[in-house]
Amino acid sequence: MESIQPQIEDLVTNIDDLETALQPIIKIALSATTSKLPLLDKAKLYVLATYAIESILFSYLRLNGVDAKSHPIFQELTRVKEYFNKIKTAEAAGVGSKNKLDKDAAGRFIKAGLSGNDRYDKERKERQDRERAGAKRKLDNIAVGTHTRFDGAAKRIRSQEGESVGVVKASEVEESDATGQESKEGTPVPVRSKKGRKKKSHKG
Repeated sequence: MESIQPQIEDLVTNIDDLETALQPIIKIALSATTSKLPLLDKAKLYVLATYAIESILFSYLRLNGVDAKSHPIFQELTRVKEYFNKIKTAEAAGVGSKNKLDKDAAGRFIKAGLSGNDRYDKERKERQDRERAGAKRKLDNIAVGTHTRFDGAAKRIRSQEGESVGVVKASEVEESDATGQESKEGTPVPVRSKKGRKKKSHKG
């Protein structure tokens, strides 16, 4: 029969390593450790601690010759393993949704950042005002240029026809109208007298 002494020595060594690894958790309350962790990591720690304790109990029962598989501890171990699967599913779903949310969230953050930036809003408004003013000036220049071009063409036509082209002020037009009116009212119209007509001679 082979000696089990090497296995016992390995067990003692493994127990020492286990105590060293568990020392940070054993030294303080488990709730104090989990309070600093994210929700998913907190679930992992609780499930791992439960599985470790129940595995030790399962091994203890077997060392004492108890049929551990028929013991309630075996059912608890099976239930804890199901939690491992649930955590893996949650992690996989979280990675996929995180990538999608990151993209959408980035767009929202950029929009919110730009709309809430007073300096950016001010510069954008000034730029829009400059563009509108420039467009208005172009339209005004186009309108003035068209009007001047038509006036110039009319003047050239009148010049070719022999008319004098000049600029007539509104005041001169009014004075001219007034003078013409006075002339009509104050100047008598000459009337030819009947006496001045020559009589035709009738030869008998």
